Amino acid sequence: MQAFAGCAIRPRSLPEMFEHMTSILAGGCSGELIGHHNLHSLYLTHTDPVVRTFYEQCRDCYIDGMGVCWLFHLAGIRQRQAQRFSLMDCLPELLTLAEQATLRVFYFGGSRTSVERASKWIQGQWPELQIQLLNGYVADDAEVVAQVNAFAPDLLLVGLGMPKQESWILQHRTQLKAGIILQAGGTLDYYSGEQAQPPASWSQRGFGWLYRLLHDPRRLWRRYLVTPWVLLPRLWRLRRGLSEERRRQTRETTKSG
Repeated sequence: MQAFAGCAIRPRSLPEMFEHMTSILAGGCSGELIGHHNLHSLYLTHTDPVVRTFYEQCRDCYIDGMGVCWLFHLAGIRQRQAQRFSLMDCLPELLTLAEQATLRVFYFGGSRTSVERASKWIQGQWPELQIQLLNGYVADDAEVVAQVNAFAPDLLLVGLGMPKQESWILQHRTQLKAGIILQAGGTLDYYSGEQAQPPASWSQRGFGWLYRLLHDPRRLWRRYLVTPWVLLPRLWRLRRGLSEERRRQTRETTKSG
C-alpha cells in the first residue's frame, strides 16, 4: 500500500478487489466504503474538505486512473506494483463476477435515458444478476434511501460525479442498508451511449482520458490539463521520502551484515 497526498492507496486488479470485497461481505459488514483514486480525486482531496473526509473514512482505496500509475512511476515506484482498473473500462467484468457470486447490486446515478438503456443491456447480458438501477435525478433523497434499503444490496454503486457522490454518500451512509458502497462516477453514461466511451485499445495504453477529453473538451479540459499540476509538490515530497526510506534500509542492511 502506498501513501500519497495524505491518502492510502492499494494497487489491485479488479479480480483481487472483488475477492477482497466478498471476504468483507462474508463478515457481515454494513456501510463499508471502498474508494478509488485518479488525478481528479487526488486534487479534490486537497481542495474539498468533504472529499477528503470521504477518503479518510474509506476502508480501502484502489487505483482508478492511469495518471496515478504514472505519478507512482515518477516517484520511483515500479509500474508492476501500480495495478489499476476503472469501472468505465470493466463494468461488464464486475457484473459478471457479481452474478457468479450471487451478489445483489444497486446502481444509483446516470440520466433517465442511461438507466433505461442500461436496464435492457444488463437484462440481456446478465439475466441471473440481482440488480436495480435508479437514475441520479431523483430529487427526494429519502425516496432513494428507501429504495436502496428495500433492495438491501451487497454492492451499492453511487454514480453522481465528483464531488457530489462523495457528499451524498457521507450524508446518507448511516441510513443505508448496503454492504459496501463504491463511487461510480459517470460509468453508466458511458455504457449506455450518453458519453463517448474510449476504445479498449486507448484505455489499455493509458489514453482513455485523452479520448474523453477530445470528445468533451469544454467539460473536461480543466480536469485533465490544469488540476494535475497541483499535485507536483506532493509528488516531489513522495519521491524524496521514498528515496530517504530506501537509503535508511540500505544503511540498516549494511550494519546488520
